[in-house]
Amino acid sequence: MKGITKKLLAVFLATILATSMFAVSSSAFFDDEDYFEDFLLDTVIVDDIYYTINSTEDFSYATVSDFETDDEGKSVLSETVVIPEAVEYEGETYTVTEIGYMAFTECDTLREITLPATVTSISDYAFADAANLSKVVIPSEVEFSYFGTEVFSGTPALGYFAENCADGEVILGQNVLLAYLGNEKTYTVPEEIDFIADYCFFMSGIEEINFNETVTEILPYTFASCRNLREVNIPDSIIALGEGAFSNCVNLEKVNLGDSFELFGYRAFEGTNLKDLYIGAAVVDVMGALAGCDTLENITVSEDNEYYTYEDETLFYNYEYDFGDGTYEYSRSIEYFLITSDATSYTVPEDVDTIASFAFYNCKNLDEIVIDHPVFIGELAFAYCDFEEFDFTNVSDIGYAAFRGCNNLTEVDLSEVWYIEDSAFENCANLKDVTFSDDIYYLGARSFANTAITEISVNGDDCEIGEAAFADCKKLKSAKFNDGVGYINANIFSACPELERVFISKTVAYIDYYAFDDCQNVVFEIIEHSGSADTIIEYAEDDENDVTKYEFVGKLTFFERIGKFFTDLFARIRDFFLGLIF
Repeated sequence: MKGITKKLLAVFLATILATSMFAVSSSAFFDDEDYFEDFLLDTVIVDDIYYTINSTEDFSYATVSDFETDDEGKSVLSETVVIPEAVEYEGETYTVTEIGYMAFTECDTLREITLPATVTSISDYAFADAANLSKVVIPSEVEFSYFGTEVFSGTPALGYFAENCADGEVILGQNVLLAYLGNEKTYTVPEEIDFIADYCFFMSGIEEINFNETVTEILPYTFASCRNLREVNIPDSIIALGEGAFSNCVNLEKVNLGDSFELFGYRAFEGTNLKDLYIGAAVVDVMGALAGCDTLENITVSEDNEYYTYEDETLFYNYEYDFGDGTYEYSRSIEYFLITSDATSYTVPEDVDTIASFAFYNCKNLDEIVIDHPVFIGELAFAYCDFEEFDFTNVSDIGYAAFRGCNNLTEVDLSEVWYIEDSAFENCANLKDVTFSDDIYYLGARSFANTAITEISVNGDDCEIGEAAFADCKKLKSAKFNDGVGYINANIFSACPELERVFISKTVAYIDYYAFDDCQNVVFEIIEHSGSADTIIEYAEDDENDVTKYEFVGKLTFFERIGKFFTDLFARIRDFFLGLIF
């Protein structure tokens, strides 16, 4: 029987967040101190399907949450499934109103499913990658209160819906527009539609879209690759754009946003021909939305917006946090620097403490970034820039892929950086020399993958080396994991054919079994009698591993060996008693 704890937790969280499904406000949930004690998450299995029972004093209903699998994790569900309108649990009847988060994800046995008229909500990824699901019957009288993203992604179900649509409009129930497959150049969203599904107009030939007044959000990639769109008018009813909503609409030059608009999604306008953008008074989040806007020439921010300002070709986010005790903390971040700017140098203002995600993404004209005070660098903040040098003296944290693809970087001094996120310098093809901090805490997965580094030396503060951190470094010849390095994860040197010597210090407490795959020419340098040496020797003497050679380049002192003996002894005693208990 498959464990469903994670899915039950996901269902619980989704229930808390998707308050539009119930006639109860989110504030009411949290004002009631007994709410979480009252909320029940019991399950019942009917015909190999799990139903989560949700019950409080205010509401009760059942959610389809999972399907039964065998001992090998394979679905035992029949090819044809009919979801009932209600299920029985402990003498009570619960109406089935929801298909839960990932409920039938990767269910390869399911070919046809019929939903009851009682279902009003289908959560994200509900049927995703159910590769054989070709028929979904939804009663026409269903009126959805929620319809998630990627609901039918990776299934052939769209073909069934398309066969039964009229005028190219694939409408589910009363109010979900799943897809538009028609040939009209102008499309007007029907008045009864409340939800437009993600990818609904993907690669459509429409030239003009007219929204109704009931749609409140444009979901991820809804209009992606609509090459004929030139201008879009978004009414006040729509307050949010999802990730990539208009990405690769190569001729889109103008987007008119309503005064009530609040949220932009990541890369919402990437690959468009957008030249001007207005940020209204209600906007609270732009971060990452303008990445890939290579043609943007001007940004205008409403004087009434309390968060955003635009000056010196830079969009700033300004925030003051009230601690409630009369003290405040002021924070300011760079959200976006105009990519079409002619500037070759940029000095980060003194009051800025964060360079946000995508802030300087793909800014090819910049040769120099001046940072003379402590800042945090967010994900992809400088990815694909062309500068040759970067001063990290005032940087302590580097976010995910922050410098990915910066091919002109040849040398970086990270002596002051203690945290380097995953992929931070991945694909910096000419990066040869790297100096690490003695106090580095985390060196992320693929953080220096596919670079030109020839040697590395890492100390640390119980430092963890992430999976494939130096993978595909074709010129790497030697590596030293010195005192302070605690963890080395899998595939750290995969596809490093020139690697010859690897020093492993005595502080390394964990080495993943697959850490040194594809390292046939490596000789380990180890400290005799240390725990890390024991691990390496066991690894090298395993016939299935590529690395078989090791040398002792030092040994533990007498007192260190005594300490290790008692540490190992206590660990064995602890494990023995834990084994008796569990």
